[in-house]
Amino acid sequence: MAMSSRSPGLGTFFSYARFPDAMQPFVIALPLTALNDALRAVMIDGTSVARLTAPLAVVAVWGVVSFGVALKIFRWR
Repeated sequence: MAMSSRSPGLGTFFSYARFPDAMQPFVIALPLTALNDALRAVMIDGTSVARLTAPLAVVAVWGVVSFGVALKIFRWR
């Protein structure tokens, strides 16, 4: 079964700890999981944004890579 980033099983509704160990690194590297972890840390634990470098870096890397791919693929005609 293929899962997209909108799939409910990618950390939004279910914890990624429930996934098989082999699949967890891939799920953790997704931007939605990183963003949800950061939001939970701020809202529930009161963590400062300065201590959220890892999840915010994952989101930033995905943004830069996606932007680069979009520049390469998309062409105005």
